[in-house]
Amino acid sequence: MEQQLGFATAPDGVSICYATVGEGPPLVKAPNWLSHLEYDWRSPVWRHWWEELARNHRLIRFDQRGIGLSDWNVEDMSFDARVSDLETVVDALGLETFALLGISQGGSAAAEYSVRHPERVNKLIIYGSFAVGSSRRNETPEQTAEREALITLMRVGWGRENPAYRQVFATNFMPDATAEDMDSFNELQRASASPENAVRTTRETAQIDLRNRMPQITVPTLVLHAREDGQVPFELGRQVAALIPGARFVPLASKNHILREDEPAWPVFLSEVRGFLGVGESDAQSAVAPGPSQLASVSVSTETGDEAEAHTLISGMDEVSLRRFSVVPGYSKFDEVTRNVLKDARQKIAEGIGQPTGKRENHLFWAAPGSGKTYFAVQTVASLPGNVRYHELNLAKLTEPEFLAGLREMDDFTDPCLCLIDEVDAKPEEVWPYEVLLPYLDAALERKARFVFVMAGSSGSSVSEMKQRIASRPKGTDMLSRIPDGNEYQIPAMGVGDRVLVALSQFLQAGKEAGKEVQSVEKLGLYFVATTPRLANARQLREFAVRAVERMPLGEDRIKYDHLFGAGDPENKTFWAQSSPVAGDLANRYVAVRE
Repeated sequence: MEQQLGFATAPDGVSICYATVGEGPPLVKAPNWLSHLEYDWRSPVWRHWWEELARNHRLIRFDQRGIGLSDWNVEDMSFDARVSDLETVVDALGLETFALLGISQGGSAAAEYSVRHPERVNKLIIYGSFAVGSSRRNETPEQTAEREALITLMRVGWGRENPAYRQVFATNFMPDATAEDMDSFNELQRASASPENAVRTTRETAQIDLRNRMPQITVPTLVLHAREDGQVPFELGRQVAALIPGARFVPLASKNHILREDEPAWPVFLSEVRGFLGVGESDAQSAVAPGPSQLASVSVSTETGDEAEAHTLISGMDEVSLRRFSVVPGYSKFDEVTRNVLKDARQKIAEGIGQPTGKRENHLFWAAPGSGKTYFAVQTVASLPGNVRYHELNLAKLTEPEFLAGLREMDDFTDPCLCLIDEVDAKPEEVWPYEVLLPYLDAALERKARFVFVMAGSSGSSVSEMKQRIASRPKGTDMLSRIPDGNEYQIPAMGVGDRVLVALSQFLQAGKEAGKEVQSVEKLGLYFVATTPRLANARQLREFAVRAVERMPLGEDRIKYDHLFGAGDPENKTFWAQSSPVAGDLANRYVAVRE
């Protein structure tokens, strides 16, 4: 199997080198951070990737501008230019429809291309990627200093013969690498880019933010991520899957950002990708020759993506401090990025309520059903000092006179107030809602009222899609103009980690109310909570936790799996029969929990 090289010219004259290999339906790979088509093809780090992916497809790869065999001397190395180069290559090859693979930063370009050209992408695969670049992730000062130190290291040592400088990057990418892998990866870095282009690529990647774009993806999507990835944290992969409607998420048991051929996660990755692309097992049988331990890791598990994620997450939990995941007291988010975005929102709300600012203090939230947006607003008010009122109006449930009366109640408030306008995107056939609301959205500006409005809806699949629908309505554009820049947020649906956190929190709270101290929860019980669709929101989990605590005998401080079910409950028997082959190892193991 040998690859063929070719060149395509971008609109700005930059020459882009691409490689094709294999036969079958086209599979296009968007370029990742550093690559060199010739060196990658021979490298033990990457060779198994390209050979296996080309076994049943025509695999197309290319070096991004400024990298590898593409032109190095380029003015524009922006993210938009990367996406444009992807358009250039597929157009040059005459591809009408194709599967698209994005690895690491290539996942972002692949996602953006899928938003722009959904009619051409029939399947999207994202591995080890992110929606938000490092400089947009609310970094701590230490994280920012570390990122800048690595950039300085690039400038100083990237092109030197001594690989000591580049070893830092190689170790982050492949902590389990062999000496041969490490040497090859070190040399790949030097061959693929100049120090200047490595720095430019890194800085541009750090600015990527697709949180408002990924929810617009409509093509079938598979997201995979190494559980202990040191280069792109696992939570960022979970965020990608949460942002893309209908995406399937598969966690992989690996520390390596680039999967090695002889690790158990590699055949799992191939099996998932081939199944997603419609390659039968018999077609791919010769592609992988795993050892006995690898075969076991594939054949034993029949878990879905959510179940596999839940098993991996809960198996690794020994002690959970709920305070670590708290946004405001009583409201937690497992995903670090979402958690910090909501903390920023809470801080802005607090500042708007604290003192009259003479500015509009309005916020717009798109929140998936069951994500707890109302509870976030309630707990935000509860966390604020002084006397702050909470006022809630649900547009979907109110007539025009009722909605106006609810707003006018605020005119008599002497204390500052957070007003939640829930389902602000409701009643699209009516002309009055935003006309009635507008004067109150200006109250902080025009009469120094200490009102903060939180407007929340869930239409569409993202805040940008919801805004488009609002803008098409009478006075919708005017209403959106009252929301200051930076005051738009997106709360994804509860993920596996969120359900685990809410369950633990509710078990503790229900125990306090019943006069029982809950100190730990059986892992198999948490697995049931995390994988049972009917327990998909906080209200359902609350009721479930209360019943479980009622079944705890006096003197017991553990929530056991058996406490989750009443006597003779058929759901217990059914769940155990289905889950014991894949999650039986979680029985009689406990997670210690504290506030």
